[in-house]
Amino acid sequence: MSNRPISTIITINPVVANTSTKFSQILRLFTEFPVHHLPVMDDDNKLIGIVSTNDLPKVFLSLFNNGKTPGSLAETDELVKITDIMTSNPVTITSTDTIAKAAGIFADKKFLALPVVDNGVLVGILSMKDIVANTNF
Repeated sequence: MSNRPISTIITINPVVANTSTKFSQILRLFTEFPVHHLPVMDDDNKLIGIVSTNDLPKVFLSLFNNGKTPGSLAETDELVKITDIMTSNPVTITSTDTIAKAAGIFADKKFLALPVVDNGVLVGILSMKDIVANTNF
């Protein structure tokens, strides 16, 4: 595995959500952009969570299990807040960490993406796809 820094393969300026992003907007972001993970930022532009496309089916399952069956996206927006579905305080990595270190985190934690944070600032996102695309087999 490579000792190159992940800064050579990350996606910089990733698409992000914030605490006021509605569920319908999350769906739109996932369909309009080629992304599967959205870092979630607070009002001070600090990373507070991450939402994955894998989190979305859980929303509907939870609603239905609790006897709530929204008839529209607008109703879903009222029932579901991004803070309810995001993974809070996600594991992060820095841009100077190596591809090998990132691959180890992916393997150990079973993650598919990691926000890249330098000095408290989100600088990018690294996905398992980035590693696979940059590995020589």
